[in-house]
Amino acid sequence: MYRLVGLVALVVMAAVFVACGSSGETSEPTQVQANPTSVSGYSAISSAVADAVNCVGVLAPIEGDLKLFTDPLTSTVSASKPQIQSMCSAMYDTGEPGREFLSVVLMQFKSDDSSSDQYQLMKSAYSDTGDALSELNNADEGLTDVLSVLIDSDGIGRTMVMRQREWLVTVTAGPTMADSPWKVGDMEMIGKGVLERVK
Repeated sequence: MYRLVGLVALVVMAAVFVACGSSGETSEPTQVQANPTSVSGYSAISSAVADAVNCVGVLAPIEGDLKLFTDPLTSTVSASKPQIQSMCSAMYDTGEPGREFLSVVLMQFKSDDSSSDQYQLMKSAYSDTGDALSELNNADEGLTDVLSVLIDSDGIGRTMVMRQREWLVTVTAGPTMADSPWKVGDMEMIGKGVLERVK
């Protein structure tokens, strides 16, 4: 559980809400293949309704060394981010430092504009780190904006941010993409599946 709390704090509170001060370059937008590419990807995709308050149903149950943890986070961020209506996390984790993990954070905002502002804030923060970044930004509000950031340091492999209307979901895998059983296509399909099932 300590790893869950630490990673949520690192991935969500730091990377999501804190804009970095240095400048970086952004790659050209690219389309990421939205199909699971591994057995782990298929296994993580739940068919249950995703509960936006506590993240039950966001990820499928799992067996083996990995355990599924879910946490409500709304009360944690409500004072500093009143535009967030609900926020929760679901995570596969072994509880051992340096081992593989998959973290999903689901946020519902009080308006489409608020979710768009948060998406742009996250994009700006990641752009400033100089990490490899690609984006698919849709003009149609009914479609999903996708931001993908390859980090591969400090125990985090890749983070993907997906936004559709008032909903925003992040999917993070690690400790590196080489050591992660979840590939890029897995991560995007997991995130988009959550957005489809939360409505």
